[in-house]
Amino acid sequence: MKIFLLVVSLFATELSTFAQITSSPEAKVILDKVSNASDAMDAIHIIFEYKLSNKAENISESSMGELTLKKDQYLLSFMGLEQMSDGENVWTILTNDEEIQIAEIDLEDETALTPSNLLKMYETGFIYQLQEKVGNLQIIELIPEKPVDVDYIKIELLIDTSVHQIKKLKQFGKNATESEYVINNFAPSIISDQAFIFTETDYADFEIIDLR
Repeated sequence: MKIFLLVVSLFATELSTFAQITSSPEAKVILDKVSNASDAMDAIHIIFEYKLSNKAENISESSMGELTLKKDQYLLSFMGLEQMSDGENVWTILTNDEEIQIAEIDLEDETALTPSNLLKMYETGFIYQLQEKVGNLQIIELIPEKPVDVDYIKIELLIDTSVHQIKKLKQFGKNATESEYVINNFAPSIISDQAFIFTETDYADFEIIDLR
């Protein structure tokens, strides 16, 4: 009976400790500056490297990509496919298969990591804490407020505080898989809203699959 009560006591202590975790005010100041800096740009062009690893499964992969962001709209070239989004729908263009898939973006899923929220996904659904800092590079750890709703434990942001930009985003999966976005180039861009509108006549020979 004493052992049972001890286990219950320890479990209650763990819950109490977790409940007391709150976001770091210093981390919020840094993240707000990152948000304001990206908001000040009409559009952003990013060249990035994506890395996927799982030591237990002997998985190690990487791929380069390009992303143009304008508010909730984006153009993505990555892993042999092209994507276009107007903020509500996303068109995935598979050139080799001459196929286009149309899907609706789940606007209710605040914790989903998508191209359009890559730089600002931390704004809702997370508790954030300051970690190590080397020179101008500050690590901020994001802990999901509802861990049972996501398939990862935490996300780490590496931020250059001198220019208020995210340099790296690393997601730690519950299955020991780590996925990482390393931003190699980040620059303001000018692009018309017309660039994010899908024109079906440009793909006359493609099969269009509407998944909405």
